[in-house]
Amino acid sequence: MPLALACAGAQASPVTLPAGGLPNLVGVGVGVTPQYSGADEEVVGVVPGLRYVTESGRLLEWYGPVAQYNFGELEGWQWGPVVALRLGRKDVDDDVVKHLHEIDNTFEFGGYFGYEYLHRDGIPWRVRVGANLLTNAGQEYDGARFNLAGTFWLPLSERWMIGAGGGASWASSDFNRVYYGVTAADAAASGLPVYTPGGGMQQVFGWVGTIVQLHQHWYGGAMVFVQRLSGDAGDSPIVTERGDRLQLTYGLGLGYAWR
Repeated sequence: MPLALACAGAQASPVTLPAGGLPNLVGVGVGVTPQYSGADEEVVGVVPGLRYVTESGRLLEWYGPVAQYNFGELEGWQWGPVVALRLGRKDVDDDVVKHLHEIDNTFEFGGYFGYEYLHRDGIPWRVRVGANLLTNAGQEYDGARFNLAGTFWLPLSERWMIGAGGGASWASSDFNRVYYGVTAADAAASGLPVYTPGGGMQQVFGWVGTIVQLHQHWYGGAMVFVQRLSGDAGDSPIVTERGDRLQLTYGLGLGYAWR
């Protein structure tokens, strides 16, 4: 669940952005998100946020359901391992979808590669682009997911920043069958038509957010994150008949930053 602090924390700075780079940060976000991918119903959740630079200059980031470790530069080329929590589909409110096969929460793992740029001549805006490849190795699905994303942060003052970002995700056929497919047994139990999706683009997404310095080390943030399911995922009867292609997540965050 990406929330304001979880996504924005990596770009925050306690005093002035150009001097000394970004801070260490720990925080928590509270927000509202769909119960499962494609759902109309919502659930309230709490997620962590962490950015920590080790003594050797390596960067550990943990924002919401995703954690990654950077073996590259703090500004420049970045790469390393990724671990993500993939939410399942259990105990849902929808009277039809609750008769479909259940999906457990599960961990994904893989790697990422990207580039981060800080503009130091004038207004210190920051851009980060990257991609990751994740798999579940058969615990809930086979195959993989590929995600491409970019973020932009602009300080309006020493205490206030605004940001935006977007990207897209591709998924294997097995991933789509698990999360968006309707088996013959599912159809008999729920009344939905049998549906066997293939692979391809799963979604496009975008977000806007803001961070405000509340005190010397304390920051607050807010964020709205929008996903639109596409391709075979968006055409699933789970989505078209019982849910919505447009998935909205929004929330607030609070964090403590230090050098």
